[in-house]
Amino acid sequence: MIRRLRRQFIIVAMCSTFAVLAVIVGSLNAASYLGIVRRADRILDMLAENEGRFPEDYPGRERLPGSGREKDRHRPVQEFFGAPDAFLEFTPETPYDTRFFSVRLDERGEVVSVDTGRIAAVETGEAIQYAQEIRKARSGSGFVGSYRYLNQTAGENAEGRIIFVDCGRDLAAFRNLLFTSAGVSLIGLSAVFALVFVFSGRVFAPVEESYRKQKRFITDASHELKTPLTVISANVDILELEGRESQWTASIRNQVKRLGRLTEQMVQLSGLEEEERPVFVPCDLSRIVAETAAVFDPMVCAGGRSLKLEVEQGVICRGDGDKLVQMVELLLENALKYASDPGEIRLSLKSAGGRARLVLWNTVEEGSGIEPGSLDMLFERFYRPDASRNSGTGGSGIGLSIVKAIVRQHGGKITAKSEDGRSVSFEISLP
Repeated sequence: MIRRLRRQFIIVAMCSTFAVLAVIVGSLNAASYLGIVRRADRILDMLAENEGRFPEDYPGRERLPGSGREKDRHRPVQEFFGAPDAFLEFTPETPYDTRFFSVRLDERGEVVSVDTGRIAAVETGEAIQYAQEIRKARSGSGFVGSYRYLNQTAGENAEGRIIFVDCGRDLAAFRNLLFTSAGVSLIGLSAVFALVFVFSGRVFAPVEESYRKQKRFITDASHELKTPLTVISANVDILELEGRESQWTASIRNQVKRLGRLTEQMVQLSGLEEEERPVFVPCDLSRIVAETAAVFDPMVCAGGRSLKLEVEQGVICRGDGDKLVQMVELLLENALKYASDPGEIRLSLKSAGGRARLVLWNTVEEGSGIEPGSLDMLFERFYRPDASRNSGTGGSGIGLSIVKAIVRQHGGKITAKSEDGRSVSFEISLP
């Protein structure tokens, strides 16, 4: 059990770390990529407003007052276009380190002119081919290879210009950032896993020791209780042999049996919570359910209740046959104790999606403490609905805990729910 908790803790810690790293790395790379696209689009807008060229006065030359000579001074590009904050990342070197080309088309889509003077990697024929592909796609903007383009012929009028900007260097830097950040994140994730694995062992060591002592106490207490219970039972036998049998001796005998069974269940539950799984073999679950229900049928009928059985034949699952029998017995025993009188008990077994689905449904008395909704608390040790504690049913509140432990040991899942507060159903799903 402690190993399972430690494993779950490590999984949660690693998933949380992975999620945080994924958000950080994803945001960083997304911002980098969007920055590349935004910068390319702004360059394309500038080129589009100037017929496929940078402005001749970009970044501008001014005569400084009183200097008597000309000096370069960078003026924001928005002075040329009246668009505040539009091109703030541009520098005086932008026109010289930007590689671009353009293709102009007429109304019929014929090539009028091609300008590849500012790029060496693209020939005229390649530029025309790119332009024709984009015109057929009728896309306004996007990427073709490593080139970001702006299509001014995407409207109803086919006449216009298609401008391309080379983003190869920026995209290469982006890919390098992506791979580097992913690699660093994987290394960091591995380091976190190593640290969590080591320190979780130290954190859970006291818990494991406490759990081990608890199990040892349960085992020792059960053995210590056997001797006085045996003595009490023997004394009751002697009293009854001497002719003193009464309701008091019968009550003592019943309580001795109840206490003995409770100690056995506690030891059994403690053993079921171990990590080690027994050797499982194919079991005919259909036969197990049918034969176990047949044993309980007379007791159900004697109590004025009815038992309806729907079992699909040939449902096989791998498991411990004795444990599966005990699982069905405890479910029926619980239903027999708390079903209303007169009442109905339904037990069904079906196969669906590669899993066995066992459902037990029974009516309950009004005011039994069963409320509509999920009833997961019924599987807690010693839990019993408030109204049942004085009902004389004799239950210990540990049977369903054993059922849950058996189901978990077999890799299954069990749920309990009530739709109207007057009935309760238990559903078990086993592989």
